[in-house]
Amino acid sequence: LEDKIARENNIAIRLLALYMDRVESGTGKSSAVLEKAMDRAVNLAKADLMSEMVYEFTELQGLMGYYYAKALGEDELVYNAIKEQYMPVGEGAELPSSVFSSIVAMSIKLDTLFGLFSVGRIPTGSKDPFALRRAVNGIVRIVTEYDLAFNIDDIITLLKGNYEAFDTNLLSDFIIERIYKSFDANPSVIAAVLASGERDINEMAKKVAALNDIVSSDTFKEQFSTFKRVANISKDLDLDSSMEIDITLFKEDAEVTLYNAYEKVINATYGDYQEELEALFGLKRELDTYFDDVMVNTEDETLKTNRLHTIGSLYKTFRNIADIKEISV
Repeated sequence: LEDKIARENNIAIRLLALYMDRVESGTGKSSAVLEKAMDRAVNLAKADLMSEMVYEFTELQGLMGYYYAKALGEDELVYNAIKEQYMPVGEGAELPSSVFSSIVAMSIKLDTLFGLFSVGRIPTGSKDPFALRRAVNGIVRIVTEYDLAFNIDDIITLLKGNYEAFDTNLLSDFIIERIYKSFDANPSVIAAVLASGERDINEMAKKVAALNDIVSSDTFKEQFSTFKRVANISKDLDLDSSMEIDITLFKEDAEVTLYNAYEKVINATYGDYQEELEALFGLKRELDTYFDDVMVNTEDETLKTNRLHTIGSLYKTFRNIADIKEISV
């Protein structure tokens, strides 16, 4: 238990550094005071497990620690974090009341995930004796509730050094699998967001919510064929290349119209992903005219390449949020 506390403390201090601005603004305390409080909270978090009260009534773990720490004059941040360290305890259960307490709660969950994966105790089928799926669900709920950046790859890289070497791709895949279960959305929408390469859980949640609202609308299905065509035309393009568009090669009015509309969309400033997606899907009229009036796969290779780059650039802009070819309606 002492070893586990040391590992959790290491994680908590690292997460606190990541979210320090948020915690400072939320508490009005300095980074030095917060670091000391975090160290204290994690080191006292499991103390009540040694008490007769928790030995008799195990469901009081954390809660008794809260009362003991409060009675002994510990900082409010410390005793609240002790009380809330196991939150959420299940689906729909209460979350920690602050970012500070959330860091303690996530540290426990992350140590459990890393520790058990590092010794090969990976859930299979319906068996999950150490509640690792619930741990991931709790992390997802916390980071989305408090709008915390949480890039899966970056967090794994940051923390893996404290554990026996293991295939971290297994842990990454496990977290991604749980995300499918955590988000209440069209599964193809979740797949589209994940296919974009997004690895930040909080950004995933925002993108999924925005795209799902649009995909769920009554008019989307009849409109989507246009954008499916954009994805199909772009499937063989190297989207990581520059895909330069030469406007001097435009031959049709529809090329100019689409290009100007697209430029307006990509140069605009948006408040959220929903606004940006609505602007991109708003190009349907220009795209329909383009496909009616312009032969993309013309025999002139220069023209063909330029036209493919026009459509590919639009597709790539979509893919920054979600890979629209994954969407099924």
